[in-house]
Amino acid sequence: MILLADDEPAFQRLTANWLRSLGHEVVTAGDGEEARGIFAQGGIDTVLLDLAMPPHLDPEAGLELIGAFAPAPVVVMTGHAQQELALRAVEAGAWDFLAKPIDPDMLKVVVARAQERARLARELAQARAVEAETQDMGLIGQSPAMVALRAMIRRIAPTRLPILVLGPSGTGKELVARALHAASPRAAGPLVPVHCGAIPADLLESELFGHLKGSFTGAHADRPGLVEAANGGTLFLDEIGEMPPLMQVKLLRFLADGTYQPIGAREMRQADVRIVAATHRDLAGAVAEGTFREDLYYRLKGMILRTPALSERPGDVALLASVFLRRVAHGPAAFAPGVLEGLEGHGWPGNVRELRAAVETAAALAVPGPTGLTIGTEDLALAIGNELEPLPSSDMMPTGQASLQDELNALEHLRITQALERTGNNHTHTARELGLSRVGLLKKMARMGLR
Repeated sequence: MILLADDEPAFQRLTANWLRSLGHEVVTAGDGEEARGIFAQGGIDTVLLDLAMPPHLDPEAGLELIGAFAPAPVVVMTGHAQQELALRAVEAGAWDFLAKPIDPDMLKVVVARAQERARLARELAQARAVEAETQDMGLIGQSPAMVALRAMIRRIAPTRLPILVLGPSGTGKELVARALHAASPRAAGPLVPVHCGAIPADLLESELFGHLKGSFTGAHADRPGLVEAANGGTLFLDEIGEMPPLMQVKLLRFLADGTYQPIGAREMRQADVRIVAATHRDLAGAVAEGTFREDLYYRLKGMILRTPALSERPGDVALLASVFLRRVAHGPAAFAPGVLEGLEGHGWPGNVRELRAAVETAAALAVPGPTGLTIGTEDLALAIGNELEPLPSSDMMPTGQASLQDELNALEHLRITQALERTGNNHTHTARELGLSRVGLLKKMARMGLR
């Protein structure tokens, strides 16, 4: 909502009606105190402020008023169009400066930019708040599924129960294991992850339980296993469904009494380890097929946690994307209007892992502007293989085996021509919309042969 603070009734009425015709919600105030009171009620995301208002009618008093509307962007309006006053207004915290009489088209552009800045600031604040709230777990999300998952982790982490984490690939099963470990009494001990599907079957026993020197060809020295390394902490068995049948028997014995036997050893050893296992496979189905031991399955499933697919987490896509962009960007960065909505509508079969990779790739492809990095639909479409809708079609889009530079040149041409159409070929407004200087825009147009 826009707060228009001006003491001239005619200007107030005309400007408010103009902004409402553009689809904005507008409230008005005739003096500084009234403006303060309205802003204090909340809901204001942009302030249009006349510097010379009652009771003082002094621009100096208006300058002091700017800070009262933080963090909303303040656009200062005044008939006192001196350059020095404009600079002082910006120093006082103003977002932009407009001299009266105000050009309606310029007002439209400035207000749109100010509201976009306010929207991005809200999203950033929300992302920071959520990340701070869940920092102890590293599980970001406000959807009911994620809230319930974090609550269950807090509830079962202090127990000694083995945990089985189920869910599609890319949903953060290792993050759940780390959260369980961090919230448990074993947090001071080690967390040792092992990917059961990434280690050859004939080496997995040695990796887990260790071996003695000379126990097999190549065993030149005693080597402790990961079970011993995890003593006093947590052993995370990722993709447990890929474990060979022989190893399933040995793991079952360890789960039963905490004892194990290194390869080549005669005596049994003991380790105090909590097991957290994870898989994207249907273990119950694997038991029915005979590829996974039923007794091991029931031993592992002391408690089952399920990580939801991204499609089951409404509202979390935009939040995660904002957090990922902030982590990877080396300066100011934001998504262009409408992009986050497009991300929410995408299927994301690779879940959070795919989303993170897409954001990081798009950030690498995007061209920084004067105000920082802006991720557009085209950047993300390239990052995820042109699957993000809507990707504008054009005769300028390259086909066949075009190089990445050809694609980027075509997309730049498309963005500029579309912006020129939206602004009626107004070079100043086009440059402002694209985050370019007017001279920079004209150089690009000359290079592309645009009139």
